[in-house]
Amino acid sequence: MLPGSVKLHLPIMRIALSAALLGGTTASANIIYDSGSVTFSSTGTQFGRISRDGISSVWGVVKAFPGVTGAPTARAFELFDILDTGDTPYIQIGLDDPTASLFMAGYLNSFNPVNVSPSFGLSTNYLGDPGDSQPFGSPSFFQIIVTPHSHLVIPINELNPGGGAGQSFELLVEGFYDSSYSETPEPASLLLCGAGILALGLFRAFARVPKP
Repeated sequence: MLPGSVKLHLPIMRIALSAALLGGTTASANIIYDSGSVTFSSTGTQFGRISRDGISSVWGVVKAFPGVTGAPTARAFELFDILDTGDTPYIQIGLDDPTASLFMAGYLNSFNPVNVSPSFGLSTNYLGDPGDSQPFGSPSFFQIIVTPHSHLVIPINELNPGGGAGQSFELLVEGFYDSSYSETPEPASLLLCGAGILALGLFRAFARVPKP
């Protein structure tokens, strides 16, 4: 046995052991998209806005479209196009908007506002919304369930015409495998645990080898 062979394997064993030990703890979510702090920049115009009914879309409950208010007055929106949500079907979307000047919603595949009542296109492909904007100074958020690798579209619109100009915000889209906020699917968790057990066995085996 070469003198350096044990040291060569230690980094691999430490990684596997850490994975096994941390397997039962809560880790960070799968980040699908994070805008960072950005300034509102209009990419289109919608007519009216979704009514804020105070009900946030949550996993396991299909929220009916809450209707439109303020139409047909035009409001600017900025569109965020998430082409692939990955293999996590449980999606959580958060908006940190300190001035509470903005509102968001989720759509499947496309967002196409039109100047036609009663919904002005805002109900087409609708998935959900947070029900309110920056409640009690905390970021607004909502949850939806989509087919893995879906095309998600998120328009962020002004509450009042012209009210979004110069406003800073951050949009965060996270993915989970189930409603328990799992970051890895069950088979992967079992694989990590098995790798940790194997590494522990290897570590003990190396520890019993006499030093040269």
